[in-house]
Amino acid sequence: MGSLSTFGTFTMARLGIYVAQHALNVTGNNISNINTDGYTRQNLDQVSMHFGAADKYQSRFDIRENGGVMATGVDQIRDPYLDIRYRNEMTKVGEMDSKLNGLNQISVIFDEVAKGEDGEGVLEARFNDLLQQMQTLHSQGAGQDDIDSIVRASAEAMAIQFNDYAKQLEALSDTLSTQFKQDLDGVNTTLEKIRGLNESIRKSQVFGGSALTQRDERNLLIDELSEKIGINVTYEAEDLGDGVMVEKLKITTAGDPSHTLIDGIYGSQLKLLNETNFDLGITPLENSAGKLDPARPNELAKAFATTTVDGELAKSDPGYSQTDVWNAVKDQVKTLTFDTPAKAKEYEDQLNEQFGYTKGTTPYFHVAQSEFEEGGTVKAGYENTYVVHLHDYGTTASEIESKYSYVNVEEFQATRIGDTDLTGGLQAAREILTESGEYTTADQLAPAAGTKRYDPDTQTYDYNSLHYDPDAGTKRGIRYYQKALDTLAREFAEAMNEANTIPAAELNTMSAEYQAFYAKNGGALFSNSGNSDDATGITAANISVSHSWAHGETHVLRSKEEGAQDVSRDQSNLAHFVAMLSADHEFTSGASKFTGTFQEMLTDTIAGALAKDTNITTTMLSNYNATADELYVSRDSVMGVDLNDEAMNMMQFQKAYAAACRLMTTYDGLLDKLINGTAV
Repeated sequence: MGSLSTFGTFTMARLGIYVAQHALNVTGNNISNINTDGYTRQNLDQVSMHFGAADKYQSRFDIRENGGVMATGVDQIRDPYLDIRYRNEMTKVGEMDSKLNGLNQISVIFDEVAKGEDGEGVLEARFNDLLQQMQTLHSQGAGQDDIDSIVRASAEAMAIQFNDYAKQLEALSDTLSTQFKQDLDGVNTTLEKIRGLNESIRKSQVFGGSALTQRDERNLLIDELSEKIGINVTYEAEDLGDGVMVEKLKITTAGDPSHTLIDGIYGSQLKLLNETNFDLGITPLENSAGKLDPARPNELAKAFATTTVDGELAKSDPGYSQTDVWNAVKDQVKTLTFDTPAKAKEYEDQLNEQFGYTKGTTPYFHVAQSEFEEGGTVKAGYENTYVVHLHDYGTTASEIESKYSYVNVEEFQATRIGDTDLTGGLQAAREILTESGEYTTADQLAPAAGTKRYDPDTQTYDYNSLHYDPDAGTKRGIRYYQKALDTLAREFAEAMNEANTIPAAELNTMSAEYQAFYAKNGGALFSNSGNSDDATGITAANISVSHSWAHGETHVLRSKEEGAQDVSRDQSNLAHFVAMLSADHEFTSGASKFTGTFQEMLTDTIAGALAKDTNITTTMLSNYNATADELYVSRDSVMGVDLNDEAMNMMQFQKAYAAACRLMTTYDGLLDKLINGTAV
């Protein structure tokens, strides 16, 4: 005999109808969202009902049927592995795309070939024109003032071209700087949205919901974030107590997993610390109410805990002053200003709670405004500025107040991100703005021997190591092209000025007649300003024809030899000018050197390097795009809605619904016979 109740068969059929109906609803929802951006295909989770308990009179001959089917929820069909691969690839795409955008804008400035004439670039044509005019001056003989004026006009045109390139590069730097800040704001907005969705999803899970729509929106935002920053995305189970478990999303930077951007309902923000190297920092994790994550001591607290003891640095190296303490921790402390004393007191309590400090008996944190007071009155501009004190052991109030270490700052900074901790579009944009390529100094490429970023033995940090980038020598941004252009302008001006001047010691040995001639003709041809003859500190931005040459007080020297005041006798210095403009020169580029003519310096070190970087970046972007497209198709084949599949599911569930209805009709007939026809 069987143990299934007489009317249990109705329940079995009823559950079959309900589940088939839910499955049809899910299928219809999939079809209606086939064109919804970011929508993930949904699937109804079903389990077979099983009655595990035995009744009192159960026999071993009983037949134990299952009790039908149950729908346990709606889930999404995604492949986490494909998500990881796709986002990693999109980080590379975003990085190369941002880099190529910057290089293309630099190319617009140095588009020498397109803007030049007769196959020459603009600046190259200026060099060739100056050489040609100098050759004409030499061939026409001495005393040709009109030709000297033509040479000067050619030199002025070259200086103006240098100035124009420098101005365009500076303008581009300003434009890309503004764009970088906008991208940074966009990243922070995305992080804030993800944190908000985490909170919404968490609430839904607490009440038994699945929050699939919010998950789709969050996945879209994570995809968007992965183009700007290389990220690691993990999912953990979070115990809220009373047996309630929810899923917690955690996002860290790929370059340094210790930098946490999102941790469940807590999120951080990226902060621009300066516009010299465009250093970035990460603020401590806070929830929507601005409360710190109690499970994670913030960076200011960690700085005190690892670097200060009785106002000194690490235990292994005592004797440092409070200024040294600040220099050790200033790059990693938290960005925070207090609007009110109450907010400061709240922060003080959180610090002490995180470290288990009790006021007056153990070290404790105290936030005060006393450092900015004069005669009991807060100094102007310091109304919302407070000092963080870490008080040490003491038995009396005076002892406590006399022994403390402190940080005295107007605004606490965020934890600084190292030069190589980020990848993606944001990092590429930063490198376009800051990298100097071959002009990078040796101390920026690698730390001193034995230097550790973090020494676990002494629990101290070497914060300067955050600036090291061993690959910086191969990364060329705007600053590289600015320095290369400055090098070319400086070397050219120095060569021209040297050819037209005689050192004072040598000049004093020459005849008075020649000295008089030199005084009327010799001198610097180029200066750092059109209002002077000062040739120090010449750059592409300030190179100018010297004031004396521009006003006819200096001329191109025909000769530096005795007797050259007889204009018909010697043209040797003009010949030197011609040879010098075509000769090889040594150009110093940071740790490397380039030897070649002025034109070769322009075409190889500037235009050639730009063309090579652009070509390599274009090729890499094309490859990464192809791989990303393949991964997108693979991912979409799993998570995307396919009409053919949904049509088959619709037919399957429709038949299941009809069959369950037919089953109920059959049971109804059987029970009708049992109830109304038995013993009749």
